[in-house]
Amino acid sequence: MRNSVTLIRTLLKMQFSMVGKSTSEQVGMAIAILFAIPFAGLILSIMNSLIGGLYQQLAPTGNENAVLGLVFIALTVIFLFIGLTSILSSFYFAENIEALLSFPFHPYQIILGKSAFPMILIYIANAAILAPLLIFYGLHSGAGLLYYFYALIIWGIFPLVPFAVIAILLMFLMRFANISKNKDRTKVLAGLFSFVMIIGVNIVIRMNNDGQSTGQIATLIQEENKLLNMLTGAFPTAYFSSISLTQPASWTGLLYLFIMIAISVGAVILFLTFGQKLYFKGVLGLSGGHKKTFNEQKVLRKVKEQRVFLTLLKKELRIIFRTPTFFTQCIVQSLFAPVFLVVILLFERSGSISSVGTMLEQFNGKTTILILFLFSCLIVALNPTAVSSVSRDGKSWALYLYVPVDRSSVLLSKITAAWVISLLPIGIIAGFALISIDLQLGIWVAWLMITLIASWFTCLVGTILDMQNPKLDWTDEQEIFKRMMAFFALILEATVIGLTTLLIWLIPIINGIWLTTLMLVITMGVLITAGHTLLLTFIKKTA
Repeated sequence: MRNSVTLIRTLLKMQFSMVGKSTSEQVGMAIAILFAIPFAGLILSIMNSLIGGLYQQLAPTGNENAVLGLVFIALTVIFLFIGLTSILSSFYFAENIEALLSFPFHPYQIILGKSAFPMILIYIANAAILAPLLIFYGLHSGAGLLYYFYALIIWGIFPLVPFAVIAILLMFLMRFANISKNKDRTKVLAGLFSFVMIIGVNIVIRMNNDGQSTGQIATLIQEENKLLNMLTGAFPTAYFSSISLTQPASWTGLLYLFIMIAISVGAVILFLTFGQKLYFKGVLGLSGGHKKTFNEQKVLRKVKEQRVFLTLLKKELRIIFRTPTFFTQCIVQSLFAPVFLVVILLFERSGSISSVGTMLEQFNGKTTILILFLFSCLIVALNPTAVSSVSRDGKSWALYLYVPVDRSSVLLSKITAAWVISLLPIGIIAGFALISIDLQLGIWVAWLMITLIASWFTCLVGTILDMQNPKLDWTDEQEIFKRMMAFFALILEATVIGLTTLLIWLIPIINGIWLTTLMLVITMGVLITAGHTLLLTFIKKTA
């Protein structure tokens, strides 16, 4: 046990040793906290209203525990997603794995050490989401001290089962799939697995609920605990946790609490047992090679003269698609929001999709374009590709100081690569809007045009910010995406785009679809020109 604790402490020190040491990071954290306080207050207010509204609706029929069931189901999905991406990176794709194999540690000790950071991420989400929801439920239900005691225990153990389940599943996957000759392919497919799994869980839940007619659901609501049974059928831990919290003073509540504790302890034991058997077998395939016959003709066909900018752009895209962490963060993460939205709309009951188009028709053309513009800007701004443009190169960024390549071409290729990747979520949303939502063709064309322009602006802003404060001394690719840079970029872009939208909305002479679109195009063009001028100024100063 001493070795496990020592390893956990050492790995956490390596992970966080440089966090908050620089003045820029300290100032950034202060600004982030300043912006986060009112935002957190708004989110907590929404949570409180949501819990209160659901409780008042379900309490008269004795189904108030369904509120907790929904909370625990949502948290399970969130924990699975966070655990999958962070476990892949920490267990298999971190740079220090091969160094740890040479030390006299058992496999279970290494996976305990490597689990520390993923568990920190999960418990941060646990504290930010589950803790306030449990408190709000207790306040609305008038729960006593015993409820809060049970809630504290469940808060502490609830993340263990989702973490153990996804870790064991990944260890099985990597044990049999991660052989040397398929190394790169396996890493990319593993990144996609998280995306497919979360969407699949959502589809299964919605298909299960859609199988219930309105009359059946009404009947279930009238019977105590029936709604909870329906919701938590595939999530037994959510069921046991909900019953134990809604009946804390009964023997049933105490029994279910002990069942939850037993399941959590059993999950941890299984996690360590499977880790001892499978972890090394999956890790050892990471560093192997694959013998290939050298084909001179094939090489000569690929080695040909082409424009510098095109070569740099292909290099950027290949690095992003072939590096598992970059692929997961830049590609999968950018696709998650639009695909999740599409799935929600598709699997809602009839009328949900068409109601979106009907709702937009109630506004005038100017308001419709501005709403769609803000929505698409939010989607493209969430893509972290631009804010990692320079940092992705790491120490190799210094090579551009010596090679005879214009620095502006290098940065332009990085902006273009981020813009090309943003076409994926834009294409999904635009295609879905054209096919499934009754949106006028003129509005759709105008929306797509301004979205593509706004996407270039967000990519330009992200690249400039990353160029000013890049992280080049990383040892693990995940360190690039743990900074506050994406948050700063989002705040800056939201401020500029929000003020632009507000200004156009307040000017009465700007009206109609095409005049509003023209003003947005002109405004974004001015901002993009100013951004490129600023970028060239920074390049000259650092040359």
